[in-house]
Amino acid sequence: MLTVRNLPPEPTLSDWFRDNNNLLAGLILWAAALLWLAGIQPRLKESAWYHVSFVEGGLMYDRMPDEAACRASVADNTTACLSGAELDGNGSGH
Repeated sequence: MLTVRNLPPEPTLSDWFRDNNNLLAGLILWAAALLWLAGIQPRLKESAWYHVSFVEGGLMYDRMPDEAACRASVADNTTACLSGAELDGNGSGH
C-alpha cells in the first residue's frame, strides 16, 4: 500500500484572500470609479430639449438650445427630439 506523507494542507478561504488581496483591492477601486462616473452624469432638465438617438440598444442624448434647433436636427427615423419631461420616464427630473 502506498502512503503519501508531508502533503501541504488544503488551502483555506483566508489563504485565497491573502493570495488575491491586490486583485480584490483593484476590483473595489474599479467599482468605486464606475459608481463615481455614474454619479457625475449630466442631469435632465424638464424644460430643455434633447436630440435622442438609439445606438446598439443604448440611448444617447444631446441637449439642444431650443425646440426649433432640436426639430431641425432630426433627419431620419433613427433619431428623435424629446423634451426633458418626455425623456425622463419617472417624472423625478433626473
